[in-house]
Amino acid sequence: MHIVYAVTTCSDKVYKQLFSETRVKPAFQSQKYHRLLIEGLAAHTEVDVAASPPVNRSVLNSAFVRLPEETEGGARYHYIPAIRNPLVKLAAVAAGTFWKTLRYSRKDSAVVVDCLNRTTAFFALLAAKVRGCRCVGIITDLPDMLSGGSFSVKMANYVIRHCTDYVLLTEAMNDYIQNNGKPYVVLEGHSDISMRDLRPGLEKKTSPRSVFYAGGVSKQYGLADLVEGFRLADLPNARLEIYGPGDYVPELQKIAEEDSRIFYGGMLMNSEIVEREQQATLLVNPRPTHEEFVKYSFPSKTMEYMASGTPVLTTRLPGMPKEYYPYVSFIDEETAEGIAAALKAVLAMPDEDLFQMGKAAREFVLESRNNVVQARKLLDMLEMEKDVKK
Repeated sequence: MHIVYAVTTCSDKVYKQLFSETRVKPAFQSQKYHRLLIEGLAAHTEVDVAASPPVNRSVLNSAFVRLPEETEGGARYHYIPAIRNPLVKLAAVAAGTFWKTLRYSRKDSAVVVDCLNRTTAFFALLAAKVRGCRCVGIITDLPDMLSGGSFSVKMANYVIRHCTDYVLLTEAMNDYIQNNGKPYVVLEGHSDISMRDLRPGLEKKTSPRSVFYAGGVSKQYGLADLVEGFRLADLPNARLEIYGPGDYVPELQKIAEEDSRIFYGGMLMNSEIVEREQQATLLVNPRPTHEEFVKYSFPSKTMEYMASGTPVLTTRLPGMPKEYYPYVSFIDEETAEGIAAALKAVLAMPDEDLFQMGKAAREFVLESRNNVVQARKLLDMLEMEKDVKK
């Protein structure tokens, strides 16, 4: 099985080269998701990546940047030029994605696309149709539940309807998209197998104790309740660290100026976030579960959190399989008061018990949900369907 993976991404080396010194950074969650899946696939089979670098005018100073082809993690990256002018960039991404997907695919290939990368996905899908090969659509969020213009939503849904196979984050997604019996596999995410090389230890933990959050800093994601809950808990020898972009940042910065126990660290490279996760005492995801979109999502931070070896406190996300339950602690009442109670209960545990809790979660995700294991499930779906058609 040969894979052509068409997506807005770049190698880890190029990401650091482009963005380590920039004030504004593209969302690393999507970049990391695709890079890990690409590397997982490349551990099993041949992978070519038709890659559009994740740049825009806010992070690209040059009018035009051409990146050389390279190999990383066993996959070959073929880059579309990075262009600052948005209209020229759109044309380049459309033409470049179509041409590179067509050039590197074969009739026995499978083309993999991110359905939310609308332009990239549409033209890669078109190239797959011309070549006569299958097109696997990765759906990490439902277009109908995201902000954006009606044309963008229609384009993403068009791509979803015309893919031949799917990678979904939750079983509920399959019911929503009504895929008419097309093959699909549920991969709620994947942990980074290279995290096996990092050894957590109590000696790495910071003092005072750190309650840590990284991701979208928005009230929609429960950040205001987290901050209020932390303050209500009045935990001795503890502080709250928050990293990431979002509409709650201005208010959060004012609170941090008034309360020395609250720290907002802005946006960092993912490698820096992972390092701080290992140093933290507790990693928190306060995302409310009453919103309709939540049952169709599985936050990628859950995997990253667990792989760090630091214990995790989360709401009962409906998309979380029950196999995860023994390895995390839960916020049962999704209010500031409920978060305060959950924080106090978990942080009443001794450091050694917290460390062992995090260690068990780390072993679970790195053994059964690493990117190489998850990629194998995608390939199994493709090979099974290939055998059926024979």
